[in-house]
Amino acid sequence: MNTEARTNAHTGTGMPDRGSEHRRGDRLRREAAAVRSTTRAVGEITTPRELMVIDLTSDDAEIVGVDYIGSVYRWDRLLGQPLSDPVQVHTRTVYAMLLTPDDHEIVIGGGDGVLRRWDRVNGTPLGDPLTGHRSRVRGLAVTRDGRELVSASQDGTVRRWDRAAGSPLGEPLTGHAGTVRAVALAAGGDVIVTAGQDGTVRRWNRSDGNPIGEPLVGHGGPIQALATTPDGPVIASGGRDGTVRRWDLGSDRPVGPPLVADSPVWSLLLTRDGEITAGTARGLLHRWDRTGQRIGAAVAAHSWGVPSLAVTRDESELVTCGWDERIRRWARVTGEPTRSARKETRIDLVPRLEITGTTPF
Repeated sequence: MNTEARTNAHTGTGMPDRGSEHRRGDRLRREAAAVRSTTRAVGEITTPRELMVIDLTSDDAEIVGVDYIGSVYRWDRLLGQPLSDPVQVHTRTVYAMLLTPDDHEIVIGGGDGVLRRWDRVNGTPLGDPLTGHRSRVRGLAVTRDGRELVSASQDGTVRRWDRAAGSPLGEPLTGHAGTVRAVALAAGGDVIVTAGQDGTVRRWNRSDGNPIGEPLVGHGGPIQALATTPDGPVIASGGRDGTVRRWDLGSDRPVGPPLVADSPVWSLLLTRDGEITAGTARGLLHRWDRTGQRIGAAVAAHSWGVPSLAVTRDESELVTCGWDERIRRWARVTGEPTRSARKETRIDLVPRLEITGTTPF
């Protein structure tokens, strides 16, 4: 995977708990219906079940997704057609998934606290399970060279793993009070960023596991999503309090005021130009530029929550999955005129997000 060109925001997403969110499901659906888009994305894919995480291969040709009962799916991104039969990789709820940079492996973090690796193409298991966490794995990240995995768990710890050897690296990172819901890598992969149930964002030196600075505090409740860019100076965090907050990686200070969304933030994406996209529990997408100014109106992307976002290498297209059993593709425009897309990309057929009026489309 070309991590120079791709953020690791989607790997840092902390999934909401299915139980609590399903209990609120009817209310969220009713509220979302009031702003539901009437425009159907041509690139829409109907999924057999609600997906928890999606990722893109490094050539952007393939969407890989995992559902809540541990089945992995693969689709051609442009055609929306399945590339293989689903593969059952787990028997308990899956909250975390990523592709390794070489696209060879799918790494799954399960509800039993175990990390498992699978061949992306033929669906066969690779190596021994990685064991050590005592509860659910809630977030995963991988270094640029693919040699090291980082996992965040409901047991309150963060662990580093040698991917080839299948063994832990150093002692677990401890400091969060309660579940660590999201993890991401920053500063070229040298800094581990974590966020948790305790409402704090923490930074760690990846090489020795030591904490960096003080915890970053500001959210009024649990933090469910993180976003970074490979070498950017800003961290973004999304909370159950419905806000997105930006933090200076090298200090203990926030960057600007909180960015306010409509409901709990489930997923975040931070692109190289500093733009932040947030997916919320009501199925909306919110966008802000690097200064914190809102970009257009919130877009009703899904009829229920958006647990995961991905972006193509050139950052021209967003891919979203929702708990309405849909994957949708969106042309991402940053204010410049949209160039005519080549026919084979089909980007000209999907809804665009540059709308500046009061209605989404």
